[in-house]
Amino acid sequence: MRLDAKKDRELEKRKGFASRTILAVIWLAICIGGAYFLLDWLFENNYLNTGFFYGQLRIPPDIPDWVIFVGSIAVIVVIVNFLVLIGYAFFSPSGRRRPGTSYMYSADPDPDDRKFDYH
Repeated sequence: MRLDAKKDRELEKRKGFASRTILAVIWLAICIGGAYFLLDWLFENNYLNTGFFYGQLRIPPDIPDWVIFVGSIAVIVVIVNFLVLIGYAFFSPSGRRRPGTSYMYSADPDPDDRKFDYH
């Protein structure tokens, strides 16, 4: 009986992972698209050029321009997602919850608690 209850709780925890994965993939696609258009605009208007990467950042000139472009997109995506994570930690109630602080309701119920077993 206790094993069935534990299995049910584990299944309940995993519910919604597929939708969260789909949302994460959509979010990454939005971030990649936004970073692409931002970098394209920066390069077209000469706010940013490859001389910055080859000169100031000392990237070897053997590396093609498209690799620098893709690497810059990856850096922008990482920065955006890091800022979203920091925002979640500061402004979300569950993100501000400190470990070790006692609460009335536990996220992981005690499997030995037989208070609600009616079988």
